[in-house]
Amino acid sequence: MEFRILGPMQAAGRGGRPVHLKGYRPRLLLATLVLEAGRVVSTERLGEAVWDDRPPTSMRTQVAIAVSGLRRAFRTAGVEADVIETVRPGYRLNIGAVRIDAEAAEEAVALARDAAGAGRPDEAAERYRAALAHWRGPVLAGLDSPIVAAGGLRWTELRLTVAEELAELELARGHHHEVTGELMALVAENPLRERLRAQLMTALARAGRQAESLNAYQEGRRILDEELGLEPGRTLRDLQEAILREDPSVQQQPVAWRGRSGSCTRLRNGPHARRTRHRRAAGLRRATRLYG
Repeated sequence: MEFRILGPMQAAGRGGRPVHLKGYRPRLLLATLVLEAGRVVSTERLGEAVWDDRPPTSMRTQVAIAVSGLRRAFRTAGVEADVIETVRPGYRLNIGAVRIDAEAAEEAVALARDAAGAGRPDEAAERYRAALAHWRGPVLAGLDSPIVAAGGLRWTELRLTVAEELAELELARGHHHEVTGELMALVAENPLRERLRAQLMTALARAGRQAESLNAYQEGRRILDEELGLEPGRTLRDLQEAILREDPSVQQQPVAWRGRSGSCTRLRNGPHARRTRHRRAAGLRRATRLYG
């Protein structure tokens, strides 16, 4: 049996026959079990996932009814194995009886990284794209539960990390034109993701679109300031200055990322902040002369 969580929740039985998952609460319950595949999830935990902090007094009975309905739906789709096992103090998804798209994606990512590490960039790029194709949209889209959302964060983060690794690989191969559109979309979806923004700035600069590259920096700086009260991290600041100087390294070298994807620098006091503001003002004056 197959479960797909990298997008709206889907299940398929024998021969790919769709499993009709009736009802919102059974889908929430099933999503929780899939995210914890192979581990026992207590009835209380399932109730919390389904009803948040307001479980009804009949919660145990309703969970049992939902599990019974899911098992019936699986049998209708030709699945004879005991996919959901009753194991005190709750239930467990039988990992030996299922395939999960998230695990397939993780395996594809490992193959891509192996190819990249072995110096096979063409194969690595192909495998990265094959891995990304497993995502059909936001993880478990349409299921509103803090527990489910928290469980899906791992796979959301993996998708973004893979997209960053692919972009870095393509930039190193000189394919900046090919990845610019993808990076624009990713930055629009994840405006606080600084590594993606640095890659977009690099792609635009290498394509001769310096003004747009600098605009991407200023947009990111504004969003960080408005939403978090932060300045961009050092990598973005250094990259902006290199683009303003028309430094050849922007054209010739892969993106050298220092720090994590969410790396930022605190505002706004002290000598470093004053030097940063001075350099930024000088850079903006140069940008005005260059592109204004």
